[in-house]
Amino acid sequence: MSNMQKLLQTKEKIIDFIKQKGPELPVRIANSIGVSNLFTAAFMSELVSEQKLKISSMRIGSSPLYYITGQEEQLQKYTDYLNHKEKEAFNLLKQNTILQDSEQEPAIRVALRSIKDFAVPIQIKDKEEIKIFWKIHTLSNEEAKQKIEQILNPIKQKPAVPQEKEIAPIKEIKQEESKKAEKKVEATLDIFAAPKEKPAKKDKTPKPITSEFLTNIKSILEEKNFEILVELLVKKKEYSAKVRTDTHLGKQEFYLTAKDKKKITTEDIVSALQKSQAEKMPALILSPGEIDKKAQDYYKEWRNLIKHEKIRI
Repeated sequence: MSNMQKLLQTKEKIIDFIKQKGPELPVRIANSIGVSNLFTAAFMSELVSEQKLKISSMRIGSSPLYYITGQEEQLQKYTDYLNHKEKEAFNLLKQNTILQDSEQEPAIRVALRSIKDFAVPIQIKDKEEIKIFWKIHTLSNEEAKQKIEQILNPIKQKPAVPQEKEIAPIKEIKQEESKKAEKKVEATLDIFAAPKEKPAKKDKTPKPITSEFLTNIKSILEEKNFEILVELLVKKKEYSAKVRTDTHLGKQEFYLTAKDKKKITTEDIVSALQKSQAEKMPALILSPGEIDKKAQDYYKEWRNLIKHEKIRI
């Protein structure tokens, strides 16, 4: 079986497991398919970039959940991992299905912005005023539209006419309470406010990043007849680019990763392989160091898709 077939087979196992179990953690998936956590995470990241998997904003410990389109409602079984205020916001939203942002207390408004897996923002313009509503993630857009219209245009009942003397103090109290509430909301939601624009500075051309390592890498590429198509990452001790060279079979493109390291680790190889697969091209690693002994087996297994060359710096 070729390396590409192994790769596709592993991805299929991951998708089949999630189809059966619903939203899951990478460590459980790794244990199920018999692949290390590191490699499973790399494969799942590729599946997300291919839009075959989705990743949650919610974290279980430090890890997200991976799921398939259509399993959104199953994320609700993990709501016990939300903090107290987030859980309160979720339960309030689940009960009402639609909430008007301005009608909620400041802490709930902050929490709604945190539970992105469950609270979907809807911004509308009502009589020249921008209003924000939140819908539960399982509610369709059409249902949300109907509910918002009901909130904005309720069936009006003829109110009792209050005595003239009572109107003024009630208005004053409401105005005071409204001002206090607005100040609290502004203070709490300050982190969501757009930063104030600073005066425009004179346009300064950034200085190019230079180092002996970068100079040597580009010289080596030129010597080996590699054409740089586009630079992707330029640091003093790390360089990534799409490159092209002539082979007996015609022009061949590579995803180049050059690192000024004494040892190339398994993580370096996985990262390079993952990035190159996303660009649908083989990977090429250049470094003054050797491949770490622990990474040799993995490198040999994927040698058809990734090449390493030791260089002199």
